[in-house]
Amino acid sequence: MNQNKIEFRKVRDFGALLNTTFEFIKQNFKLLFKSNLLIASPFIILAGVFMGIYQSSLFNFRVDPEWEQFAIPFLFSMLFMMLSYIVITMVTYSYLMLYKEAEPGSFDIEDVWLKSKGNFWMILITGIGYSIIVGFGFVLLIVPGIYLSIALLIIFIVRLEEGLSFFDAVGRCTKIISGNWWFTFGLILVVGFIQGFLGFILYMPNYIVTFFLAFAGIDSSTGTMGRVLYIISSIIASLGTLLYVISMVAIAFQYYNLVERKEAPGLIQQIEDIK
Repeated sequence: MNQNKIEFRKVRDFGALLNTTFEFIKQNFKLLFKSNLLIASPFIILAGVFMGIYQSSLFNFRVDPEWEQFAIPFLFSMLFMMLSYIVITMVTYSYLMLYKEAEPGSFDIEDVWLKSKGNFWMILITGIGYSIIVGFGFVLLIVPGIYLSIALLIIFIVRLEEGLSFFDAVGRCTKIISGNWWFTFGLILVVGFIQGFLGFILYMPNYIVTFFLAFAGIDSSTGTMGRVLYIISSIIASLGTLLYVISMVAIAFQYYNLVERKEAPGLIQQIEDIK
């Protein structure tokens, strides 16, 4: 099926950014989410398993539970959840780069995997660096942390698109975002709300299990059924990390939008093509 390829370097207002984000996801839904699911699934499943163990230990209503019973599974769950987000960022932006370079439908999941492998360490190091800088900003004062958490969201796509080092990319992000921080914050807020609403649906089985075990009086720390139910429902809830794709795509289009507003590389290229 022939598809109209979406233009990246284009000035868009708020509504156009949202429309383009969901148009891109709709157009590429099957391969984009299949790639993310297959590549990120080991981390998503492990995050869900450890979260299920954590919940089954935490919600057993004992007065003095040993901290190891829920602290260790919780830490492992957070570790695999963070790795899930890193892998989803890697796969989504690798897919986006392939989409820009080739015609829609001309590449498959193997191409996405090969592209993703080449970007893994860069994305991982960038994610760690982002966390350190934003965390340091929150330690100093809350406001710098909030500002940096939004301003540096485009750092992954900046590094992939422009091939900059980490610290050069940090400076580039602050330059691009200057004067458009609230615009970007509003976009992330709206997309995050949509993403959160969809994620809530996936969390429903987990809430149902919690209420069921509470009213049934089942000790989930010793009962096999309670623990299994928590693990299954937590894995379903962990699939909500795949919805992070929505934010990643929106951030990417915002990057191209802001660059086009300030530097107009797309317009310049069109003029040169006419010449």
